[in-house]
Amino acid sequence: MTAINPVEPGRSRDRILEILLKSEGPVPVQAFAAALCISRNAAHQQIMTLQREGLIEPATAIRTKGRPSQGYRLSPAGKGTFPRQYALLARQLLEELSAHLGPAELRAAMQRIGLSLADSLRSGEASDPEERVRLIAGLMRDLGYQSRAVESEDGPEIEAHNCVFHDLAMADQSICEVDLALLRSLSGQTVEHRRCMARGERSCRFAFKPAKPTA
Repeated sequence: MTAINPVEPGRSRDRILEILLKSEGPVPVQAFAAALCISRNAAHQQIMTLQREGLIEPATAIRTKGRPSQGYRLSPAGKGTFPRQYALLARQLLEELSAHLGPAELRAAMQRIGLSLADSLRSGEASDPEERVRLIAGLMRDLGYQSRAVESEDGPEIEAHNCVFHDLAMADQSICEVDLALLRSLSGQTVEHRRCMARGERSCRFAFKPAKPTA
């Protein structure tokens, strides 16, 4: 009979995540131990490590003949470790919109997306404009922009060294309207797009000015 070799330690975490991804319900520790050909204690250690990393979470207890066993499931962060072609889908969606909307309509659609995003992110607002810009830079970092608030001769600015829409903006700079509408809405100010990576510059940079009063 061919011996079944245990899964290598470096592969155990990947197999646990894969098992949970494919499972229709919570999975107990003993099931991982059996699938990985390792001891229950070793499986439990792997589970605790993944739980501390926020990749899995306890689920409902599983009834057995003896004591109920703790079940585990993937957390949203754990599901996010598996490849997803968001960029490819977003590119196709942008191309489809471009084919059916004129340039002005496309920019207006991107602005609406930016406003909707701002509404979903909005929480408390600082009364001081400079503090508000720092808070917005933090929100952008949470979205993946690698942004920071910087001082310039004529007021606060936000500099971003990573644009979450970079590939899309390289194809069509109308996508930048999402950022501009987002920043205008969150800051309540006029926003000037001083640098843009889609134009070949090393970062995106946004300056904030008091909004012009409406007539």
